[in-house]
Amino acid sequence: MNRMIGLIRGMFKGYKRSLKGKLILSFLFTAILPLMVVQFIVYTSTARSMQHKINELLEGNLIQAARSVDREIASYNDLLYQIFTDEDITQLTLKMTHGSDNEQIISFGKLREKLGVLANSKDGISNISILMPNDLVVCYDKITGLATQHYWAKFGGQITDTEFYKQAGQTDQTVILPTEYADQYGEKSTHLFHLAKRMFDIGRQNKNTIGVIVISLKEEVLSEAVNYANMHLNGSGFNYIVDHNQTIISFPEKTLIGEPETNFLNQHAIKLTSGSTVSSVWAERWNKKPVLVNKQTDSTLGWSFVNITDKKEMFREMQSHQRLYLMIGVLTIVFSLLLAVYFSGKFTHSLRTIVRAMTSAKRGNLDVQLNFHTEDEIAIISSSFNSMIGQIKELVEDVKSAARQQKDAEIKALEAQINPHFLYNTLDTINWIAIENEQYKISHMLKNLAQILRYTISPSNEIVPIRKEMEWLRQYIYLQQIRFEHSFECVLEVEEAVVDCKIYKLLLQPFIENAILHGLEGCRTGGLITVTVGGYKSSCIQVRITDNGRGMTPEQLAQILNRKEQTVKKKGGGLGIHNVFTRLRLYYGQDCRWNITSQLGEGTQVLLEIPQCPEEGGLTK
Repeated sequence: MNRMIGLIRGMFKGYKRSLKGKLILSFLFTAILPLMVVQFIVYTSTARSMQHKINELLEGNLIQAARSVDREIASYNDLLYQIFTDEDITQLTLKMTHGSDNEQIISFGKLREKLGVLANSKDGISNISILMPNDLVVCYDKITGLATQHYWAKFGGQITDTEFYKQAGQTDQTVILPTEYADQYGEKSTHLFHLAKRMFDIGRQNKNTIGVIVISLKEEVLSEAVNYANMHLNGSGFNYIVDHNQTIISFPEKTLIGEPETNFLNQHAIKLTSGSTVSSVWAERWNKKPVLVNKQTDSTLGWSFVNITDKKEMFREMQSHQRLYLMIGVLTIVFSLLLAVYFSGKFTHSLRTIVRAMTSAKRGNLDVQLNFHTEDEIAIISSSFNSMIGQIKELVEDVKSAARQQKDAEIKALEAQINPHFLYNTLDTINWIAIENEQYKISHMLKNLAQILRYTISPSNEIVPIRKEMEWLRQYIYLQQIRFEHSFECVLEVEEAVVDCKIYKLLLQPFIENAILHGLEGCRTGGLITVTVGGYKSSCIQVRITDNGRGMTPEQLAQILNRKEQTVKKKGGGLGIHNVFTRLRLYYGQDCRWNITSQLGEGTQVLLEIPQCPEEGGLTK
């Protein structure tokens, strides 16, 4: 709000003392600001309401998903109890464990037939098996269809030694074994989880274990059930399941099944609130998108159901409403301001006419006259003004010509130069406006430009430390990189021994500019300019400037080296390369050397060897 007020005040800064400005500001504070407050309240309340509804929707989605999975597990548990209470299956199982070889063979075939009928009754079943204490296995496997090649064949006849057999044999309740990767099927590999129940002769009330019934279910049973409630989210999110050990047992990305949930959460910087049935909802990062995360723990199964939803998709409607409210608010404010400007303009038309006439007279136009055909105070003011202008015109008639000449001279003098302080203050004002509008890149560019101007306006023959010259070059290069859309990089390497040595300012900039404008001309990306400054022969400074640009032909290079110094200046102003060579001769005489080498298509190198300035006592050794 403060920022908006600041912008509005800035709009009227030029005429805040005028009657029209006061009228508009009065209208602003009495009408528009209350309207903006109401708009803001409606905007925020609507946003909170929609967020609350979305939270309720996601929480309800997880509750529905948990119920859907409970129903699916219950339906397969009913089938498990149907097998458990089937007397024929019980007797055939007893014959498999205590019968003769012939009885075992006959019982094996009948059991597989019964199990096959039951397995084909539901699509989610992969196989139904009876694991017996004598390590025999009767299994109907829908994937292989074979009697001996089935899921349990990988245990090599030692079923009773496995943990899941022992776990199922210790309780009369149904045991759910977690989802795992069934790798024995080769190309038909899948993920299975299992419902297991201890089997005993219920008809004779004999509690001795005669086997363990196992229904192996495809993981798709869980993923379809848990994501069925997610269909109304239009694909903007997904659900997954973890067991009581926080191991993933169902997930859209199958490779994560069987992995600890913490691996997935840490990988995507997702944090879940513990200690509550439904976690707090907040934005996290998932595939570089903000997401909403909910968690629901099911007391029946002991599993946790987690929902991850794309926040942008969920809040799309809310954001559309927000944009609509914002647009309506802006249009209302603009329309109100236009009405305020229109009516205040009509009301202050006469006053503005008098002010314009006075301003025109103040600027030297003594021919201005006011004509109001009314009998109010405005007409009296205009008549007095006309009389005053006539008297002033007579008094200044004798000196008018001289005053005009003096004024023209002053205008020409002002046009011929730029006040540095005015320029700095203007740049500083633009910089603050950029910061106020969060245009930090523009602000940074303006700061660099101001420092460059301060550096260049001072005398060009000033002697400065290499450290200061390099700092200025970095600011200049930064602006050039912005101008050419970062099509090149520039590396400045200065030996520590020479950073405090002094050179004449602005010696290196023309070479950098030439490399950018000509050497790297047409370069869209990958351009490189390297500036190396170091000691040479204990009393000299060596500067090497290289680029990987287009280079020059021997004829072009010879033309540059042999060009006369009268052609120093390039079109449009600015120092050229020969200008720098001339300055080097003037500053250092015969003690400085330079050379330019170039290879067409490979780049150009400029080598300078200049002596230390007399103020320095020699390079650091």
